[in-house]
Amino acid sequence: MPREFARSDRVAQTINRQLAMILRTKVKDERVRSLTITEVEVTKDLRQAKIFLTSMSDENLDIDATMIAVDNASGFIRGKLASVIEMRHCPNLIFVYDNSISEGAKMSALIDKALNKQ
Repeated sequence: MPREFARSDRVAQTINRQLAMILRTKVKDERVRSLTITEVEVTKDLRQAKIFLTSMSDENLDIDATMIAVDNASGFIRGKLASVIEMRHCPNLIFVYDNSISEGAKMSALIDKALNKQ
């Protein structure tokens, strides 16, 4: 009988929960604290984790400056993550800004606008 979830999926879920807690409670930079994790993808060998981030609060967010702040805090974040997950090696964290939510909201607004004109 095949397994329902691969180990990389379970590790991704754990990383997602733990990183959300770390961002909310441990990081001091407000630009980083305001971010939300939308998805975590972990490679099969568990060496790299791609973290997709978005901001739900501020539409005037300077994405470049925020991602620079995240990159500056990545060592601290990885260290905190390594102390709470039970793995031999903590994955290398790659942070990517996910603009799908804001793009989806724009598309929804355009559809509403088009439907209201008819």
